[in-house]
Amino acid sequence: MLATAKNIDVFCLQLKNHFGELDHPLQRDVTRLLDSIKGIIKDYGPLKKQVMGALPEIFNLRIKGIKWLLEDGEFDLAGIIDEVYPQIEELKKNASLEVLAENILFALRCNQRVINKLTALEGFSEDNLSRSVAQLPSITYDQFVAALAFSIPDQDGAQKFLDWMGTSLCIEFVAIAAVTVNDEKIQIPSENINELAFIVSNAAQDYMALATELGLFKSQSNTNDAIQLNFDQEFISAQKTLADQGLNEQDWPAA
Repeated sequence: MLATAKNIDVFCLQLKNHFGELDHPLQRDVTRLLDSIKGIIKDYGPLKKQVMGALPEIFNLRIKGIKWLLEDGEFDLAGIIDEVYPQIEELKKNASLEVLAENILFALRCNQRVINKLTALEGFSEDNLSRSVAQLPSITYDQFVAALAFSIPDQDGAQKFLDWMGTSLCIEFVAIAAVTVNDEKIQIPSENINELAFIVSNAAQDYMALATELGLFKSQSNTNDAIQLNFDQEFISAQKTLADQGLNEQDWPAA
């Protein structure tokens, strides 16, 4: 069941794992993402820029997948990475992927700590999160960035949240890449495997650092200042407006 797809930080990987249970449009999107990732990791030369360029596609698939699960009545955030941990552990049997797998597991443990903190925040509930996400239109990554700028007056806080989201997407890219290499016996340059290990390790450290800056690890008395995953109505309205306008990256000035 797709109810096992419980962690939004590796959500697209779990969509891959449950490919046969998806509707056909989502299957096409998953296939397109996998083809994109395989093309990137097979290439020679520095990967970081190409990996960063693929993150919006992962974000877009997350939104589509989560909304589909919500409509299917199976959204479940509990039991974080129950399925993915053993899947990544299995990669260590492949000697060429052992270090990469260890770094991905480190990143997943960072995910675990952050999600545990999120779910412990006062006022947090999966029902509230589900309702909030359900109200969001099927927006793109660029529209999400623009909506953050419109709805959050604290530009530094908005940028940190965006960067935090980016580290999560980066971790997911590497996790999907490693699993795909192992499953499909893909031959990629050893330099690329090493770079993927470096990328995911850095992303995990930044993920934790940004979560701390955003207030997730403050004392209990300060939890009201911490980041909340319940989107307020202003943010949702901004998302809907931008989606209706069809705003894309070309319409938004570069930072």
